[in-house]
Amino acid sequence: MRRFLFAALCLLGLQPILAQTNANPPASRSQNAPLVFLDCDFCDVSYIRRQIPFVNWVRDREDAIVHVLITRSRTAAGGREYLLDFIGLKAREGTGQSLPYVSPPSYTNDEVREGMTGILKIGLLPFLDQPVLSRMRVDFAGAQDTDSPLGPEVDRWDSWVFEIEASGYLEKETQRTEVSLDGGVTADRVTEQWRIRNYLDLDYDEDRFEASGVTSRSSSESWSHRSVVTRSLGPHLSAGISLRAWSATYDNVDFGLRIAPAVEYSYWPYDMDQKASLTVGYYVGQRRLDYAERTVYGERKETRFNQTLDVDLRLNQPWGSVRASLEGSHYFHDMQRYRVVQSPVGTFVSRPVAARRRWR
Repeated sequence: MRRFLFAALCLLGLQPILAQTNANPPASRSQNAPLVFLDCDFCDVSYIRRQIPFVNWVRDREDAIVHVLITRSRTAAGGREYLLDFIGLKAREGTGQSLPYVSPPSYTNDEVREGMTGILKIGLLPFLDQPVLSRMRVDFAGAQDTDSPLGPEVDRWDSWVFEIEASGYLEKETQRTEVSLDGGVTADRVTEQWRIRNYLDLDYDEDRFEASGVTSRSSSESWSHRSVVTRSLGPHLSAGISLRAWSATYDNVDFGLRIAPAVEYSYWPYDMDQKASLTVGYYVGQRRLDYAERTVYGERKETRFNQTLDVDLRLNQPWGSVRASLEGSHYFHDMQRYRVVQSPVGTFVSRPVAARRRWR
C-alpha cells in the first residue's frame, strides 16, 4: 500500500512537468530563420511565439542576432504607447529600427497584444533571409472610405487621465489581528506645453494583540496630496509650482503644507523618456508643520523655508533597466537639519538587483 501511495505521489508530481512538455514541445529551428531575443517583462511571450513562428526565439541574448526591446508609457488620452526597438547583433550589427504602437484606452488586452504583435512582425522583416521572405504574405487593411481623409482625433477628456486604485490586507490569528487599507486617486494632464499632475493617497494600518484578557492596539493613518504644474520652456527645461499637503501619525505630523516654485532640467530631451530620463528638480519655498505632539525641540508648530534638490534617473536599455533617485533638502535657518534619501533599483540583463538606503 505504501509503495502504491509513493508511486501515485510521484506521478502527481510529474504531471505538471509532463503537461508542460506536451503543451510546449521543443520547436525545431529553421536554419534560415534569425535568432531573436525578446526583452519585455509585460508581454505575453507564449502568444507572441505562437503568432510569429518564422523566427527562432532564444532565451539568452548572447545567442541572438536580433534583440527586441519593448517599453511602454501612458498617453495623455489614457491609452498606451509601446516602443519596439529592433537591435541587430553580431553579423546584423548596425541594422536596427524603432517602431511605435499606440493602443487606445478602449482596447482589451487581446486587442493590444494582437496589434503590438503585428508591429513586431513588420519590424522583424529586415532580418529575414530570402528563403523565409519568399514564404511571407503581406495584407493591407485600408480605410473603408478611401475618398474621405481621416481627420484629427477629438479627445473628449482634453488630455486628462484619471486613475483610482485601492487595496487591502487582513490577517487573523487566535491572538492577533492585522489590518491594512490603502487607496489613491491620480489626475494627470500632459501635453507638449503643460504637465499637470495630481495625486491623493490614503493609508490605514491597525494591529491588535490579545493576551491574558488584555487587548493592545496600535494604529497609524496618513494621507498625502501633491499637485505639480509645470510648463515646458524647451526640450530640456520646464518650470512651475509644486503644492503638497499631508498628515501622518507615524511622523507626528497633524497637518503639513508646502508650496514651492519648481524648476526641472532634463539631460535628455523629454521625448526620449521611454528609453532614457535624467532629470534634476529644484524646489524652494515655505514649509508649515503642525505636530500632533511636542517634538524633541519643544515645537508644536513651525513654519520654515527650505530647499530641495531631486535627481531622478530612469534607463531602459538592451543591457537592462535602472531606476535611481537622490533627494536632499535642508532648512535655511539651520543648515545642520537636513535630509538625504537615496533609492537605487536596477535590473541588468533580466537579473534583478535592488537596494535602498536612507540617511538622516
